[in-house]
Amino acid sequence: MKKMNLILFVLSLLSLIGQFILLPQMPDTIPIHWNAAGEIDGYGSKYVSLMIAAVPLIITGLFVLIPRIDPRKQSYQKHEKAYRIFCVFVVLLFIGLVWVTNAAAMGWPVSVGRIVPIAIGLLFLVLGNYMPQIRSNYTFGIKTPWTLESPYVWKKTHAMGAFVFCIYGIVMIAAGVTGFPWMMNVSFAVILAGVAGLFVYSWLVYRKENQKNS
Repeated sequence: MKKMNLILFVLSLLSLIGQFILLPQMPDTIPIHWNAAGEIDGYGSKYVSLMIAAVPLIITGLFVLIPRIDPRKQSYQKHEKAYRIFCVFVVLLFIGLVWVTNAAAMGWPVSVGRIVPIAIGLLFLVLGNYMPQIRSNYTFGIKTPWTLESPYVWKKTHAMGAFVFCIYGIVMIAAGVTGFPWMMNVSFAVILAGVAGLFVYSWLVYRKENQKNS
């Protein structure tokens, strides 16, 4: 983990330094937000790009801190591989988003509306594959009152979560590949339904377990 954290820190720092180097060449006003159809709907000063470029560095620091302050820190030793892969993909995703935004700001031919959903979809797919490995903790995974209360409910919910997250990933990638605006609405609907479904599922498993033990 220490070696990985160092690599992510260096990559994030290099990205931020690159942003400082690119800044004088950027137009004074740059796109900073896109809607579900991939159309620019928000602009800001080019100096906002420095704050955006600092995000991967901040996230890297948080990923180092979280296992040390979580009350169930011993769980991170058990799911170290899943956490490590999650950290790598998230930091690389944010670094990638920084430079996709820069490319759009410089007028380079990039399709933000397609690249971003595909990247997020890949993250969901990767996390879905490692979801069953995640052990009970307070900051990483599917946290409901019932998963935090019962190791059994945690295990069952994350097994179901693996399937749900893979569905998320496939739908998000499809939205990016097709480029259809309505596909993004479908993606958001699937995500909302999945979140609600996992919440209810964890409660149902908890209730069934309690009935069995009573």
